[in-house]
Amino acid sequence: LEFLSNYREKNAFPHGLEPQDRDIFFQLGDTLLTANPQLFLYYGLENGAYAGNQRSPTFAHYREPGESGYRLDDPVQMEKMRKHLDSCIDENGRQVPCLLGPGESYIECIDNCTSLQRCPDEDSQQDCSAVERAEERSLCESNTKWCISYTTKTIPLSDDSPKRGYIPFTFYCIDINGLPTQTPGENAELGADGLGNCYHDDGITPVNRQVSGDYAYCGGEGIICNNTFLGGFTSGNYDPRYRPWYIATKQNQVPNWSEPYEFYTHNIGITFSRPIHSIDEEGKTVFAGVLASDYSLDGIASFLTENYDRSDAIVTIVEEAEPNYVIASSTGIAGVRKVLIEDNSKPCPEDNDGDRCMGVRIPISDLNEDIMEQLISTTYLTQKEKNFPVSELIPVRVDHDDFRGVYASHTIGFETKETGISWRIMIMCPVPVQDDDTIMPGDSMFQLLITSVSAGFILCVLQLVLFIRNRREKEIIASDWRFTGVFLVGCALLNLACLSYIGQNTNATCLARMWVIHFFFVFALTPLLVKTYRLYKLTGAGSVIPRRQTISNARTVLMAMPFLAVEVLILLVFTFVDPNKVENILVYDESNMRHHVICSHDTWAFFTVQVIYQGGLVFVGCLLAYKTRNMRKEYRDNQQLLLTMYNIALVGSVVVVVFNATEVCQATTRVFITIGILWITVFSSCIFVVPKLLLIRSRKLNPVEEDEPARRTLSIVGNIPDSIQRMGRRISHRYSQNSIHFWDQTDEYEDNIGSSGRSTQTASVKLPMFPIQENRNCSEEVSQNFSSEE
Repeated sequence: LEFLSNYREKNAFPHGLEPQDRDIFFQLGDTLLTANPQLFLYYGLENGAYAGNQRSPTFAHYREPGESGYRLDDPVQMEKMRKHLDSCIDENGRQVPCLLGPGESYIECIDNCTSLQRCPDEDSQQDCSAVERAEERSLCESNTKWCISYTTKTIPLSDDSPKRGYIPFTFYCIDINGLPTQTPGENAELGADGLGNCYHDDGITPVNRQVSGDYAYCGGEGIICNNTFLGGFTSGNYDPRYRPWYIATKQNQVPNWSEPYEFYTHNIGITFSRPIHSIDEEGKTVFAGVLASDYSLDGIASFLTENYDRSDAIVTIVEEAEPNYVIASSTGIAGVRKVLIEDNSKPCPEDNDGDRCMGVRIPISDLNEDIMEQLISTTYLTQKEKNFPVSELIPVRVDHDDFRGVYASHTIGFETKETGISWRIMIMCPVPVQDDDTIMPGDSMFQLLITSVSAGFILCVLQLVLFIRNRREKEIIASDWRFTGVFLVGCALLNLACLSYIGQNTNATCLARMWVIHFFFVFALTPLLVKTYRLYKLTGAGSVIPRRQTISNARTVLMAMPFLAVEVLILLVFTFVDPNKVENILVYDESNMRHHVICSHDTWAFFTVQVIYQGGLVFVGCLLAYKTRNMRKEYRDNQQLLLTMYNIALVGSVVVVVFNATEVCQATTRVFITIGILWITVFSSCIFVVPKLLLIRSRKLNPVEEDEPARRTLSIVGNIPDSIQRMGRRISHRYSQNSIHFWDQTDEYEDNIGSSGRSTQTASVKLPMFPIQENRNCSEEVSQNFSSEE
C-alpha cells in the first residue's frame, strides 16, 4: 500500500486514481498480488469511486463515483442517475433496476459534498492560530487535514417510503494481465485448460455486456463508451464510505489495522488501510480516500491448511480479547459461520442467493460442530484456565466414539502495537498415551494386585475366624478378644480397599481411592492404639503416684471414635478443597513425548496432613507400647502391640519414601502399596493370633491341674484386719468371676489365738485382671493398688 500511495503521489496515475485510472490500478494490483495471492487490494475515494482486485478467487471490482439513494420519483435526479439505475443484472445476466431495499444504507452529501471541515483526528482538531511560534504554527497547519461532509442514511422498513436507487458495485472477470474481459477462453479464473470463460452467477450464461453511457470511466464531460461493464458478471449495492475500514481511517488519518469484521462477501477478515490525500487550490491537505488491503480469515485458514496439510499438528489463531473469536485454524475453520439474516441460529443454505445470509464470528467456546472443533475449544479453554503457561505443555484428552487421543498444546502471543493486533497462536500435537498408569484386567499388574489382595484378605479373615472360635479360651480372654477382633476386621477391609486401584483414572475413582485407603488404614490402626493406651493407663506406667483405674470396654470404644472422626473430617475437607482428581501430564525429553493420566492433588497439603496425622498416631502407639513393655508373659499383648506398631511404622515409612522418591508409573506404585498393606496386615495379625493359638494348643496337649487359678493369686500372711476383708468383699462383688478365700495356717478356720494374742490368718485373693509388673514384690503391689487406710 505504501508503494501504491507513493506511486499516486508521483502522478504515476494520470488522474490520481479517478475512474479513468481503473485499468492501470487493475494491472498494477494484479502484478503485486502475484507474490501475495491471498491478499485483496483496493481503494475507495470520497466521491464514492471504488476499484480493487484479488487472486483467490480471481476477479476485479469497480464502482462508479456518486451517491446512491437517489429518488426514482425525482425527475431531476433521474435524468442524471438513469444510467446507474439500468446497469444492474441478476444471476442470469438480465438487466434489473438497481433499487435499495429496506434497511440498506446510502450516503447523503452535506452542501453537495463541496464544503470542507477539519477531519476528526487529533492533529486536525488542533487550533493552529493559538500557536505563537511561526515554525510550530506552520507545522501545525501542515498536519491539519480537511474532509468533506456527508451522512449515512438507511432506507426505512416501512413499505410506503419512496423508492430509491443505488450505483452498482460490479464484479468483473479478468484476464492474465488483470484487465476485465468477457472474451471466451481469457478468464484467468482457473478452468479445465488453465483459462476459462466468463459466466454470470448461474454458471451457464456467458457474459456479453456492452452498456453504453457517459460513465466516469469513459472520461467524463459527456463522453460515452460501452466498455464500462465489459466482463461484469454480477452486481450489488456497496459504497466504501460507510464501511468500517474507511470510516476508521478517515477518523484517525493514519495507517491502521481493523478489527476482524464482515466483508461485503459475508466473509470475515481484517483490513489494513492507508489514507490518501490531495492538495487543493488553497494549499490545504484534503482527505481524498483510502488505499486498503483485505486479508480474509478464509485466506488465513487456507494458508494454515496448505502448510500443515501433511502434518499431525493443528494450529489455531484466536483473538486475545473476549469473547476470544476464532481467526483461523489449520483444520479449515475460518472463524466465520454463514447464517440467515432473519434467524442467526439457522445456517445459510447452500443454494442461497447471497442476500439472505450474513457471516457471524465464532467465539472459540462455541466450536462444537464436530469432534475436532470440540478438541480445539477444550484445549484453548484449558490453556486459558491455566493462564497460558510459557514453559509448560498442556495435555488435553479426548474420548469420543469417533476419535480418542491426547494432544499436547502450547500457545504463543502475537501482538503488534502499530496495528493493534493481539492474537494467540495455539499449536497442538498428538502424543502417545501411556497405559502403565492404570491397572486393568489382563495386565500383569492386575494379576499381582489380585494375588496380593486375595492373600491378605483370606489370611486376615482366617485368623479372625480362628480367633473368634477360641474366644472362650483363657489365653484369648486375657488379650481382650473384642478389640483384637476389630483390628483383624480392619486388616481384611484394608486389603479389600486396594481393589479400588483397578480401573481407569477418573475423578470418581481417584476420589474413591483417597477415601477407602486412608479411612480403613485408620480404622485398622485405632483398636491397636486404644488397647495400648488402656494398658498404659492401667499399669500406671505414666503416673508418678499410681492410682486405682477402671477402663471398661464401652469407654475404650468411645476413646476410639475421635480418631475415626478426625480422619473423616480430613477426607471431607479435602474432598471439596483439594480432591484427588484426574490430571493429565506430559513427560518429554529430546527424543519423544509421553502422556500420563494420573490421580493427583493440586497441592501437597493432603499428603502433608495425612503424614502428620497418621504418622502421629503410629508414633504415639509405638511410644505407649514401649512404655508398657515389661508385663508378665501371661499378659504380653503389649509385646505384640509393640511389634505391630514398629512394623507399621517401618513398612509405612518405606512406602512413603518409595512413593515420593522414585519416578515410576502409578500402576507400579499402587501394586507396591498393596504389597506393603499385605505385609503390614498379615504380619501384624499373625503377631496377635498365632502365639495365642500355639499357647492354646500347648495347654491342651499338656494339661495342668484343673483348679489351678486362672488369675494371679496374692497371698498375704499375717494379721488380716476387717478392712481388708471388707475390701475383699467389694472386689468380689465388683468382679463376679473372681473370689476371695481366707484360711489359717493351723487349718483352723478362725479365731486361733496365738502367743501374741492376735488372730493369725492368711488371705488368698484372686485379683481381677490388672497387670503386675515383674520387678515389684507383693507388698509394693498391695501398697499401689489398695488405699493407705486399707
